[in-house]
Amino acid sequence: IQAAPDRLEPALWVRRVCVVDELKAGAEHVVRNIELRRGFNIIWAPTRQPADGNALFKSGVAGHTAGKSTLCRLIRYVLGEHSFATDKTRKRIREKFPDGWVVAEVVVAGAAWGVARPFGVGAHPFCISEGTLEQAFDGGGRLPYQAFLDDMADAVLGRLPTRAFPSSGASLRWEHILPWLSRDQECRFADFLEWRHSSSGADAPSLSVEDRQFVLRSVLGLITDEERQEQQTNARLLTKRKEAAEQQPLLSHQAAIDHGRVKALLGIELDPPGSGLFGSQARTELERRTVDLEGRVSALTASDRRTDLQVTLEQAITVEANARRDVDDTDMRLTAERAAVDQLTAGAAGDGQAALLAELPPPSGYCSVPMSLPRERDCPLAVSRPIDFAARRSDRTAAQELVDHQKIVASLEVLAETKRQAHAQAKAATSEARRTFFTANTSYDEQRGLLLEERARLAQVERLVRDAEQAWNQSTEHAEAVKELGRAIDASQDRQDQIRRAGRESLERCSATFDYVVRAIIGDEVVALVDTSGRSLSLVVDHHGERESAALETVKLLAFDLAALTESVQGRGSFPRFLVHDGPREADMAPDIYERLFLYARQLERCFDGEPSFQYILTTTTNPPSDFLVEPWLRLRLSGEPAEERLLGCDL
Repeated sequence: IQAAPDRLEPALWVRRVCVVDELKAGAEHVVRNIELRRGFNIIWAPTRQPADGNALFKSGVAGHTAGKSTLCRLIRYVLGEHSFATDKTRKRIREKFPDGWVVAEVVVAGAAWGVARPFGVGAHPFCISEGTLEQAFDGGGRLPYQAFLDDMADAVLGRLPTRAFPSSGASLRWEHILPWLSRDQECRFADFLEWRHSSSGADAPSLSVEDRQFVLRSVLGLITDEERQEQQTNARLLTKRKEAAEQQPLLSHQAAIDHGRVKALLGIELDPPGSGLFGSQARTELERRTVDLEGRVSALTASDRRTDLQVTLEQAITVEANARRDVDDTDMRLTAERAAVDQLTAGAAGDGQAALLAELPPPSGYCSVPMSLPRERDCPLAVSRPIDFAARRSDRTAAQELVDHQKIVASLEVLAETKRQAHAQAKAATSEARRTFFTANTSYDEQRGLLLEERARLAQVERLVRDAEQAWNQSTEHAEAVKELGRAIDASQDRQDQIRRAGRESLERCSATFDYVVRAIIGDEVVALVDTSGRSLSLVVDHHGERESAALETVKLLAFDLAALTESVQGRGSFPRFLVHDGPREADMAPDIYERLFLYARQLERCFDGEPSFQYILTTTTNPPSDFLVEPWLRLRLSGEPAEERLLGCDL
């Protein structure tokens, strides 16, 4: 391993982590202060072996619940992760330290930052540029916490060959990389692509497997903008082909449905939409039926007698009204004459007779107002007064008057009967005219309604024919598009293969480093490689055939992370040379293999004349090799009991 001379220090590393119960200066407020270094850092929580041997019901939590994972979560919290513990643990920490803070010194691209984040809700995190941990307590020079995150993102992402996800075009951010650098202990180191577990409550950005593969390849320098752009092109083509493949059968089915509806509405057989004859056949039939329909519409309009029948009805109504008026006039005169006869018969007085005759209406053809009213209002036409029967009594006898009035009554009775017959005939004529008009009007409306329905049906058929043709044409276009897009996708994949072949040297170097780390940990008789298939990386360990086991999967994962760190140490890729492994002793990993993780980290340190250009933090319960239980590697020793030896110095 040859350390790159232009990479003299990590892109970022944590120099100190301090937990305080209040953001105030003074040793009395310090709960825990941990100093870290560049290079290998061990956080150890040893198990305790009873002096009198092991037995049931004896305490076994000394190496567990000591706070190793909590320390890793606090480091992640300082570096920008949303939360510092699971929901339950976070609640207990806030109850114990309602005003607590975690304060750290983080060196980013050679510049120190003082960073402070609260445990509680409401207080705002902050940072201090070119500051120390102690400066966080005096309240001066504070900047928004985002300033630190932006500087760290620039330092880590600045060297990446590509910074946009091919699947969405979204920008690659620092919070996408942090989970890989500090895996969840809850993931059990089972898969090199599993970084965060849902039970940890980390609230890290959710990435698909494809996007996580992209993060690895971008950080390791195994992908370029040219390949990313081609991947984006390929992704768009795949999306278009999927949409076209989904739409094509739907459109074809819709064309068939419309074709069936046209056949049913026209009642004739038609060729299918794909024959090329369907549209012309349907439109020819539509044209024939439209011409026939318009002819019937014209014939109906020509035979329309409603206007004449309405005139006849109005005339009949007028005649009936006049006849009714004549009947009423005659009845009124007859009533008056009968009253006069009754008075004469009873020997009525002349004045009374004059008053009675004054109320008689004029004969037909004159004003129908009783004569008393115009005389009262001085009408110039009413020039004479009613006959004074008392004055004329001397000239004519009462008997003669009675006979005269009786003759008038008889004449009026005959006239009244004639008028009633005329009115009855006029009424019957009106009724017949009304019946004839309404019958003609109803018949016209019914015929016109049927013709309008037929016209609407023909318009619907025309629309269905157009829709069926359009759906079939679109279906054909989509089918052709599927073929064309398939060819374009194949061509895009070929171009990606060409680009990847051009970058094969980088992949081979990365694979060689992975092989080196695996052989250093497992043994020189194995062969390991980073395999690539399309856009995916996979890890393979071979020893007389590919080997798989729970322990081996963990070793491959740890070796991959260390290989990424080693590649960056040698000047390749953009791994920030900051790595945290929280309790990686997994499955049935043999103790000697586990110890080699420590030996490899120390060997990596020895590649440097001065301080290493990386920081590797490892927490463990299993006892490290005795050589590492001293400075500078052992940075902190914790225990689950007593409570004072836990990370936060108390039971939560």
